Amino acid sequence: MRVRKIAATVLGLCLLAASLTGCRRGQQRSGATHTEDPLIWYNRSGLYAYFPGEEIREIASFDSERETNVIQRILGRHDPSADVAFSADRERVYFLRNYAEDNVYSFFSGELCAKNWEGETETVAEHIVKYVPLAGAAVLGEDKTGALSLSYRGEKGGLWQSEVIAALVLDFRVSKDGRRAVYLTGDGELFALRFGEAGERVGEPQRIGAGIRQLSFASDDLEQLYGSDGSGSIYYSAGLTPLRVVSVDVTETAFISKTGHLYYLRDEHSVPENLGRAETDTRGAKKEELSQQESEASEEAEEESGVQPQTAVNGLSPAQGKVLCYFDGNESRTLLKNVSRLSSVYSDRTQGDRALVWQGGGNSYSIYLLRDDRALNTGLHLTDRGLMDLAFDASEDKFYYVLFQPDASGEQKANLGTVFEKRYNEEGMEREEALFGDVSGISNAQGGVVFAGAEHPNESYASLVVNGETLAERVASYQLVRENGSALYYLKDALSIGEDKQGTLVRWDGTAGETGEELFYGVSDYEVESDGSVTLLSGYGDAKELWYYSVSGGRRLLDRAALGFRHSESGRTESK
Repeated sequence: MRVRKIAATVLGLCLLAASLTGCRRGQQRSGATHTEDPLIWYNRSGLYAYFPGEEIREIASFDSERETNVIQRILGRHDPSADVAFSADRERVYFLRNYAEDNVYSFFSGELCAKNWEGETETVAEHIVKYVPLAGAAVLGEDKTGALSLSYRGEKGGLWQSEVIAALVLDFRVSKDGRRAVYLTGDGELFALRFGEAGERVGEPQRIGAGIRQLSFASDDLEQLYGSDGSGSIYYSAGLTPLRVVSVDVTETAFISKTGHLYYLRDEHSVPENLGRAETDTRGAKKEELSQQESEASEEAEEESGVQPQTAVNGLSPAQGKVLCYFDGNESRTLLKNVSRLSSVYSDRTQGDRALVWQGGGNSYSIYLLRDDRALNTGLHLTDRGLMDLAFDASEDKFYYVLFQPDASGEQKANLGTVFEKRYNEEGMEREEALFGDVSGISNAQGGVVFAGAEHPNESYASLVVNGETLAERVASYQLVRENGSALYYLKDALSIGEDKQGTLVRWDGTAGETGEELFYGVSDYEVESDGSVTLLSGYGDAKELWYYSVSGGRRLLDRAALGFRHSESGRTESK
């Protein structure tokens, strides 16, 4: 789902967890070349595309009785719009048709086709499960047998030809510019490929690793690549050079997409391959010394104030845990010992370079904030009660958390707490400051704006609170227009209709004291663009009306019986 869900998730903390993904599609540009993908949707008759301000374009029609029956059967289990992709200039569109289902492994394959908007449909390859367009008129695709092939449009006659690269692949990735690729074979060998401006293969595949069972992380340009052998060893490649061992006996990993760096937990007795024992012990001693200094400074501050911090837990008895290490692409560094858990959920929210670790065991943990090669003691502790939620605002270097709050009689309010804020820097964490209360979690924090809410027990919606001001109750989701939180769309008065949540879509421009403009009722899905336009599905049953609202306030009915829509910038899901 593209919008931010407001719902409870238990990850050792009571999180008000969600995902925020924003599609970055600018205003419509004149001329034949488009820089962004169009809106794509489907109904029972076909697949369609819409560049705002232009006419609706048909990608494919489900015109045969056989194909219509197949589409009817797979709907609800597979989204055909997820199999649509475009060339760099958006003048050529690729899609699958004539689907077939594997009854043993439950995946769908289809005939891969290509067409120019004004041209005829051409068959590229058959039985394709996953594909990625390359530069020029070329595609790298995997078929239902696991064979990886390079398909390209021949100069003579314009017919598509295919060349098998490998007989069996477990996974493959293509760089954003379509000029590089890597693939992993069933034998555990990792190969690199390079392509020219027209998508032609340059040279032979180069083996860069062996004994790999999984591609764990790949940057957009494939300059940074991580793999694992399934037995705890982590490998790394920079610039498609041969893989080298980062560490062994790794139990947890957190890849930071912004930097391509890695946090990982390993067993106490294991040493990173590129560090000697003396060097590891020296760094560990320095970190322990720093941690001790932080603890002593905290105790001195408490004695001076004469007040125990609200977050303090006395008598922690950490259980023997793992060693936390940081890998920056060159070397590994030991940051912390006796670590029980590692989480990157907050860096995933902000697309930043932050992560969390829990040090300790049982029901008592000290929480550290990871920032590059530093483990900062937050002064917070996790017990069976007390800390409810955490969030980061990487743009403001602020750290937010929710603590249970007592009511007037001294009793704790069930499922409600107070939001506190701390700013952090290279030296550590500042003292906490209470912001507002009566919330159960934080769904997002960015640009100095905190989005929170009070969840309804046993229900998947909550109130929406922005910097302490309640916008609406029974909110199922929201999506920002601008990152500073000054404008957003949210779905209020949400009700469960089967597996869907439907409600009223509201646009709020950030004006204090106002709740926003109600746009449409019975909305089950919507997507907001960075320019403020929005696409929505409204109605009951599986077929719904698809509407597009422009920035200027105009609206257009695109389809009266749409089943689903997406922008391919949201990411194409794999068919397999």
